[in-house]
Amino acid sequence: KGFDTWRSGPPYPKFKGEAAKAFVESEAAKKKGQDYRDWIGQCYPAGMPVIMTRVWPIAMIQLPTAIYMVSGFENEIRIIYLDGRKFTPEDEVVRTYDGESIGRWEGDTLVVDTIGLTDRGGLDTTGTGHSEDLRVEERFHRRDYGHMDLAVTMTDPKIFTQPIKFIVVEE
Repeated sequence: KGFDTWRSGPPYPKFKGEAAKAFVESEAAKKKGQDYRDWIGQCYPAGMPVIMTRVWPIAMIQLPTAIYMVSGFENEIRIIYLDGRKFTPEDEVVRTYDGESIGRWEGDTLVVDTIGLTDRGGLDTTGTGHSEDLRVEERFHRRDYGHMDLAVTMTDPKIFTQPIKFIVVEE
């Protein structure tokens, strides 16, 4: 199973405004065998949430105050802060492709909340975009040695009519 399970429908999630138009254009391009808004192919960072759901390996280095994730794709680095900090105030945030991620432990599940994303990134590799209001919650749970499950909820009131939820299961 994987990230594109929400795109493998129908039914597809409902998008708003420009995102609805982009979804139709993306589907038409796919039928023609063409790329649509191929940000990664144009050498932009994969960014969140794409970086977490592709085939590239990720090295995770856990320290008491942060988890550093280094992607095998373009050596992209993502930091998940575990030091109890609050998000950067809206008027001070510098938006990036990976956003600002703050994590906490709930038992043996790592819960990560990410905001502060630039609207220049994508939700997937087919050209579906998002706004700067995208919020991504990830719940990492290690099932056993070598297997981790990831439950993701994406909320973007400017783009989605409802949250998008999916589970990535490593088999």
